Amino acid sequence: MFSCILFDLDGTISDPKQGICGCVQYALRSFGIEEPELDRLEPFIGPPLAESFMKYYNFTAEQAQEAVEKYRERFSVTGKYENVLYPGMGALLHDLKASGATLAIASSKPTVYVEDILVHFGIREYFDIVVGSELDGRRVHKEEVVAEVLSQLAARGESDPDKMVMIGDRSFDVEGAKAIGAHCIAVSYGYAQPGELENAGAEIIVRDVEGLRSVLLGGTQAGSGTQAGNSAQAGRDTQAGNSTATGSNSLSERYRGSAAKTKTKSGQFWSAVGTSALAMFAYYVISLLISSAILTAISVVYAIGLQELEGSSYNFWLNVASALSTFGAFIICYGIWHKKIRFHSTKEIDKLSIVPMVILAAAIAIGMNGVLTLTELYRFSPTFQRVSEMQFDTPVWLGIISYGILAPLGEEIVFRGVVYGQLRKVLKVPYAVVLSGLAFGLFHGNLVQAVYATVIGCLLALVYEWYGTIAAPMLFHSVANLFVYVMLELLPFGSVFLSVPSCVLFLVLSAGSLFLLWMLQGKAALRQKG
Repeated sequence: MFSCILFDLDGTISDPKQGICGCVQYALRSFGIEEPELDRLEPFIGPPLAESFMKYYNFTAEQAQEAVEKYRERFSVTGKYENVLYPGMGALLHDLKASGATLAIASSKPTVYVEDILVHFGIREYFDIVVGSELDGRRVHKEEVVAEVLSQLAARGESDPDKMVMIGDRSFDVEGAKAIGAHCIAVSYGYAQPGELENAGAEIIVRDVEGLRSVLLGGTQAGSGTQAGNSAQAGRDTQAGNSTATGSNSLSERYRGSAAKTKTKSGQFWSAVGTSALAMFAYYVISLLISSAILTAISVVYAIGLQELEGSSYNFWLNVASALSTFGAFIICYGIWHKKIRFHSTKEIDKLSIVPMVILAAAIAIGMNGVLTLTELYRFSPTFQRVSEMQFDTPVWLGIISYGILAPLGEEIVFRGVVYGQLRKVLKVPYAVVLSGLAFGLFHGNLVQAVYATVIGCLLALVYEWYGTIAAPMLFHSVANLFVYVMLELLPFGSVFLSVPSCVLFLVLSAGSLFLLWMLQGKAALRQKG
């Protein structure tokens, strides 16, 4: 087994969300900023506080330092104890210590707070070395913290990086391990954004404490014995006993080649697929139920079957029902899955890149409509013809609200927020993009829309990946829908855009805009890493 094991604290050993986010709220309030949703403040968990205040709220360096002082005003008294050990963690630490490993804490949190928290949970005795940042602003980056741990280990004669492993929940932990040449195990139960740990190059990603146990102790389970910890939180853990660690120092031999790893990856994949399917099914059923209820109510009011209305009136009420059902499904699905969706980006965004993104949305929407029209694919889909007639036989204001605003909101929450977000946790970007795009296409239920939505869906997933916030694909989707609605249906010369030259022009414009968008956001990502 590894002779030296370095642990991050927040998001790895304990869940600090209530304390950290509550103290960030307190600090922001002193600047007149009200942020009622703790979820929006999750990006503050892990990175240095001052940098986060400057990044997410555009504070100056002086304001950021003042905010940190206000944060500590509450954290030093209350916030540090608003913390919960992850179930099973106390038992794991007990067994690792019993196996003879040297345990260390490498945290970006000030050392004085780390010490208090470890004592509070009754787990301080397990750690030989505890290193955090300093209150005066020194040693705030994870690379510096890990380097100090290595220095102290060297003083003990334990400085072989190949026998060390860093365990953490953010990319900073992975990068800290790489800085000293140590191995790295990332935990996905913490506060990393989708894809963050994979992109950082984590050697192994585990989804729970038992997965971590499987890697570090070869899957041995805790038996009966002394209870881990002496605080109220220790009761959340199992009874910890003696365990024997066996196996090689090789991560490949210890985990990647084991059946436990295969089951874990398989379980993660099918869990992601199941959550995605459930979200799609829920969105469809909720929309159907709300729409049916509205149409039934309209029939009762008219005291006739809805089909007996004249064509335009019939289509109008169908569009009203569609808009209301989309809005209802959006609200319900948001309520269920909002914690799985990235609303507040942790990525640097090149504001100039929004221009090619908008151009891409408009150009690909017209270009794809041109391709589908010129190939006459609609002839093979009577369903599409009926749907198209209904969608565009409606007042302009209702069309804009329904297809330009409500549809992008609802569909992005489900298909990018949940479906792509879940697939991205278990698959590499290209596979997650394609599978989520296919799911989006098949959901539309007819050949023409399936082809169109698959292409658009893949681009929407890429936009979500590059910007790191659901707001980006929502904007993209809205622009695409509105541009098609306005250019093809409202303008008398809209058919001009469906000619071969126009189609080629818009597709070339799409390719150019996509390349420029990729370049601009790629450079922004490099700046952030630098």
